[in-house]
Amino acid sequence: MTVLKKITGLFLAAWLLLPAFANAAEYTLRVHHFLGEESLPHSGMIEPWARQVEADSRGRIKVDIYPAMGLGGKTTGLVDQALEGTVDLVWTAAAYTPERFPHAEVFTLPLVHEGDPAATNQAMMSALDAWLAEDFKGLKPLLLHVQAGHSLHLPHQRVNSLADLNGLTIRPAGRRAGLWTVEALGANPSTKRHPKLSKALEQNKLDGALMSFQLAQALDVVEAVSSHTMLAANNYFGTSLYLFLMNEASYENLPAELRAVIDRNSGMSLAKKAGRVWEEAEADAIAAARERGNDIVVLSSEERLLAEGVLEKVLERWSESVKTRGIDGPELIMQARQEISRFQDGSPQ
Repeated sequence: MTVLKKITGLFLAAWLLLPAFANAAEYTLRVHHFLGEESLPHSGMIEPWARQVEADSRGRIKVDIYPAMGLGGKTTGLVDQALEGTVDLVWTAAAYTPERFPHAEVFTLPLVHEGDPAATNQAMMSALDAWLAEDFKGLKPLLLHVQAGHSLHLPHQRVNSLADLNGLTIRPAGRRAGLWTVEALGANPSTKRHPKLSKALEQNKLDGALMSFQLAQALDVVEAVSSHTMLAANNYFGTSLYLFLMNEASYENLPAELRAVIDRNSGMSLAKKAGRVWEEAEADAIAAARERGNDIVVLSSEERLLAEGVLEKVLERWSESVKTRGIDGPELIMQARQEISRFQDGSPQ
């Protein structure tokens, strides 16, 4: 049984236990996102969150979810939809609006995020008021969260060393840190769009892709490749940032007791839950790759040290890119690492 089925099954069981409320809802919140109903974000987080908010508000709040851009617009415009109040909430990928969240982006960098999404999620929520708030003016972030992390997925060759990546064309994870990571590792980042990524890999249009195992499974990439390379066991080449954002006015217009319902179902508690959901999904996808007979390569200690050395260039490049925004990149990297370390054993130090 896949983790998505397990999560869905648990959700359905819990949903059947939720009380029914006869009165019409006083407030309706509209949630908009770009993925389908079968996706992990929808069925594993957004849908359970919506039903829990309805239950905790005793029916006073109704949450309507519109997947697959059901309310129109472009994926690149989701954050603005929440900011402008076109919708009440959005879930989206920060990669669709590169450079818009420069402070939060630090948590996606290789050698900053390592492999514990719950720890990184909680670190971001812990730092929100202190030094991430500037990225989210006019918005109320209910959750900032990440995937387990990026690995290399290759259809026709094994990558056991950095030398094996020379000359390969790799689809990067995003247009900034993910692209810089591919370049730092010695490969060529693809700049072409490949709507059907698995086909592009099968047809030798690409030599590989940098993404999480969970996303690779969702996009049928696991079935299209024969080999995967990780930086280390439970350690990755950076990660991707996702945002669950509420329009500030929509939140403030709720009475205090209903704002408290939103608060109880967001922030640190949701950060930890989401981290575990994505962690389980990653483990499930890795298991699926192994079951297919795919090779899963973990770099040797020597190659890992070499990789970490070149990945430092990504941190330097990122720091240089945010300097024009008045951000001290090295200082922010240090703070992010400290925040993550506080939560890596499951509880703040």
